[in-house]
This record gives sequence, structure tokens and C-alpha cells, in this order.
Amino acid sequence: MSSRDVLLKAAAEEFARSGLKGTRIREIVQRSGVNERMIYHHFGSKEGLFKAVMEDAFGGVGQALREVLAEAVRLEPYEGMRMAFTTLFDLVHSRPLLVPLALQEGIGGWGVRPPLAAEQLPAQLRDLHERGVAAGIFRSDVDFDVLYATTVITLMATPGTAGRFSLLAERSMDELRDQIVALLLDGLTGGDR
Repeated sequence: MSSRDVLLKAAAEEFARSGLKGTRIREIVQRSGVNERMIYHHFGSKEGLFKAVMEDAFGGVGQALREVLAEAVRLEPYEGMRMAFTTLFDLVHSRPLLVPLALQEGIGGWGVRPPLAAEQLPAQLRDLHERGVAAGIFRSDVDFDVLYATTVITLMATPGTAGRFSLLAERSMDELRDQIVALLLDGLTGGDR
């Protein structure tokens, strides 16, 4: 593993725990075992390292989701949405630092990654939604942008916070995922399926 990759991994763990402002360079150096100079060589600054950690963490999710959406868009709208929502949940759950990093970015004012504009939302998911509305499968009064934001917030928050609720912690992540996806789809369909 390169020194850059080792620094990214160590920094992700420290930033997830303490955020940009609370993390000290010496903590990253201790955790990584890499010379401090390499942080500045690869990333320019602690802020540059934080940005690289966020891009690395979320870029992997984005790429994996795009691959699944290329398949999901070929399905019927309801099944395509189920596949996309299930995948998003699984992607977040398989990356335990993702939610803490997102929360730390939010605490810091969302200054690292720019806010998503409507045209940046996944076109395949928008297509599934539009086809579902046109076919009468999905409610026409559910705006896609609101659906997307609600879905991402719900599916990201659940794996990271389920342990807070003892009844949720007792369930398997698959069971929890399937129930949450069903609730989201029921809201989209009006519960008619």
C-alpha cells in the first residue's frame, strides 16, 4: 500500500472520530506510521487531506451506485427502485466510516463537497421515477428531488444510527434494510403494492 493510501485510511479514521478541526496531524502520523512531510507532499494541507478522504469515501459509493443503476434502469420502475435503494443501503453499511465522515462534514458546514444540484442527481434513478409516474405505479405528487434527498438521508442514517435503538440493533441489517426500503417504496407508491 502506498504512503498516500495509508495516510487516507488513517486520516479517514481520525476525521470520522474528531472531524477536520478536532483531528491533529500528529494523530494521523501516529496512526499511519508515515512521515508528516508526506501529508503535505500528497495533499498540501490537513484540509487537502480531509477533502481527499471525503472524495475517496464518497467516490467509491458513487461509482458502485452508477454501476448498479445501469442495470436497475433496465428493470420495471418498482423493481429498479428497489434494487437502487437496497444497493445504496448496502454500500453505506459496508463502509462504516461513511456516515461519521458525512456527519463531520455537516458539522463543519458542508464546505468540502459542493451541494448537489438537481442536474447532478442520478439520471437513471430519475428515469425510473418518471417511468413509474407515467405508468401510474408511483405517486405523481412525489417530487424526484425530494424523493432522492429523503432516500439518501434515510438509507445513510440507518446503518450508522441503528445501534442507538435496541429494537433495531436486534435485527439483522438485511431485515432492517428490507423494511426501510419497503417503507420508502410504500411512500412512493401510496402503499398500493
